[in-house]
Amino acid sequence: MLVRYLIKFTKESDIKFISHLDLMRTIQRVIRRADLPIEYSKGFNPHMNLSIANPLSVGFYSEGDYLDIGLAEDLTVEEVKERLNANSAKGIRFLEAVKVINKENEKKVPQAMALIDAARYIIKIKYNATENIIQEVEKLIEQNEWVTLKKSKNGEKMVDIKPMVKEIKYWVNEDKLILNALISCGSREHLSPELLATYMRSNTSNFEEEAFIDIKREELYALKGENLVPLYKCI
Repeated sequence: MLVRYLIKFTKESDIKFISHLDLMRTIQRVIRRADLPIEYSKGFNPHMNLSIANPLSVGFYSEGDYLDIGLAEDLTVEEVKERLNANSAKGIRFLEAVKVINKENEKKVPQAMALIDAARYIIKIKYNATENIIQEVEKLIEQNEWVTLKKSKNGEKMVDIKPMVKEIKYWVNEDKLILNALISCGSREHLSPELLATYMRSNTSNFEEEAFIDIKREELYALKGENLVPLYKCI
């Protein structure tokens, strides 16, 4: 018996520099301590039935990461979440859990990674002076295209990233430009928040060259009908 769960969790600022592999190992230890009846793959080297949807780059942190797991028993979502939180590690909190139910005569619900259409990020860019930054961003917003160099496994090419920005809000807080951006994410169309931040920084003046760009993921979204909803609400 395999019961699938989709679990929303945090990767907080104090652990933003751990690698994806280390995060996976940490979550595996949490699952063992929680004594959840996790399913394992068959074969010579069995591994836990779990995956993280759209894992973050090192240096990013999140209030909206998602974990797909398969359990050998049918537990309530409340029990799964409580047991995980009671045994969790620093910087990781489990916020939501939903059971993935495959309805009769309907397609099997795919893994979370295949459901993702968009993500929301909070991006903070540091400047030496911010007096004119809002006007500069407004001029950028008015442009029809945001053409920049995009790197991928297949090489480099110039792309217009503006159609991949579904919504953007911006304001200044002390010496930082804050962006709240909803952008394309997933296997169908993808814009990295780092590329958006780099484009914004490169097309505005007085940014602080050596400053680290602070990037936090707020949520992952999937299309349900014609609306984008948080991933855990689309199951």
